[in-house]
Amino acid sequence: MTIVHELLDQVELIEEQHKRFYLGISGIGNSNQRLVWMRYRWLMPNDWEPRVLRLLDLGNVVEDDLIKKLRKIPGASIYDVDKNGKQFETKALGGHVKGHIDGVASNLPGLDQDNPYLLEFKTANDNRFNNLKKLGSYCDWSDEYAAQLHLYMGFFKFKHAIAIVYNKNNSDLYTEIVEFDRDLFDSLIEKAKNVLLSESPPENYIPETDYRIRSYMTPGQQASYLGRALPEKIHCRSCRFAKVDIDKGDSHWHCTQHDKKINNQRQAVGCPRHNYIPELIPARVVEQDDDIVVYEKDDFRFVNVPGDKSSKDTNFYSSEELIQVVNSGFPVELLEKVDWIKKSLNGTIVEIKPWVQTGIPF
Repeated sequence: MTIVHELLDQVELIEEQHKRFYLGISGIGNSNQRLVWMRYRWLMPNDWEPRVLRLLDLGNVVEDDLIKKLRKIPGASIYDVDKNGKQFETKALGGHVKGHIDGVASNLPGLDQDNPYLLEFKTANDNRFNNLKKLGSYCDWSDEYAAQLHLYMGFFKFKHAIAIVYNKNNSDLYTEIVEFDRDLFDSLIEKAKNVLLSESPPENYIPETDYRIRSYMTPGQQASYLGRALPEKIHCRSCRFAKVDIDKGDSHWHCTQHDKKINNQRQAVGCPRHNYIPELIPARVVEQDDDIVVYEKDDFRFVNVPGDKSSKDTNFYSSEELIQVVNSGFPVELLEKVDWIKKSLNGTIVEIKPWVQTGIPF
């Protein structure tokens, strides 16, 4: 690997670190609603390899090329940006749902000349592409892609769309005209509402050994998805006091603890009174009140408390400390030995590592 390779990898990783503050239209149709919810709540780490990120970005390269080709069709009018030079954007459900369409086509020979068509581009490997050709139906080929297409058509008032799929192995194309299905659109709106308004993660129905987990999730994502690990940092979207409001129209999140709106910047960092959504902690809930939640893991009882109370009693942990406790696998013996130090010094647990790494024999 040369320094150029390393620099390009760093660019990919930096670009991937930004948080998406909305529920993307492209993911609403995913049949795994637990995954959709966890992504929206920032509970799935963005730890993809740079190689995978470049592969995912290939679709944008293909899209740009196909737009250029479509513009060369005599008489056709092709638009991929608005009058301000930005992608066409739509928002829904109080601004919590957002998406950007690939383009708009009108005056294409042989098609309806009175109504524009939504343009949607996808790429596929040879195996998936051949499966699509065999099925002969874009919507039967992928529920997720069908959902994305119909949500865009519904929000932008398109009667029909042109789906174009590019074969990454041999540059073959599959094209299909898809008519708008109102019933499907309405059902997808309800699906999106359920994701937004659910205050706890949907149950996982996929076996741990399933290819959708083993092949399409990194080890870090698998641990989070299966409820065995917490994100490295707290934020409001993992807190039980943060509530989504789809009626106010400004992507509104409300904190019941502070009784005020939480802006995007605040959501990303949380606050000292953060208290985890109980279902995210791999332990049984014993009791909870306005400030704390008491858990039990086997015979180990512990409490998630506000940051200013974490050194007040045995096994009291702030949410930041709880990240270390959960992600280290609940090292009970170590926690018992450290607890008295924590209380004596009025300190906090910053990081838990095996003593073979630290040289500290407890």
